[in-house]
Amino acid sequence: MLLGGTKVCYLKKAIYGLKQSPRAWFEKFSLTISVIGFHRCHSDHSVFVRRTKYDIVVLVVYVDILLTSSDSVGLLETKQYLKCYFVTKNMGRLKYFLEIKVAHQKHNILFPQRKYALNLLEKTGQACYHSNGSQLDL
Repeated sequence: MLLGGTKVCYLKKAIYGLKQSPRAWFEKFSLTISVIGFHRCHSDHSVFVRRTKYDIVVLVVYVDILLTSSDSVGLLETKQYLKCYFVTKNMGRLKYFLEIKVAHQKHNILFPQRKYALNLLEKTGQACYHSNGSQLDL
């Protein structure tokens, strides 16, 4: 679902500035971006998509982090529009999401899970165990 060069914007005014519940903030955000043609994804309500004749912009809202994809004119227009309603900060290319490293390629984004798996093994006290390279017979 993520395309091209991905950017991360931190919404400073997110939940904290509104002094309302996260649901109220999310509703305000949803209404604000629907004005410029974004539609909420049916399978994941935190994903918003805007398709134009030449482009697609995808917004993913996770707590107070807004992930955007598609490095294009549509993305620049969306960022300018959001600045009118929210205090934003461009955090550059996405490097980690939910403790999973993000690897950028020319036309793809990969989520290699090696670091995540090693962190999980360390947290559970299993990091000292090593594979012997053989498979189990079942």
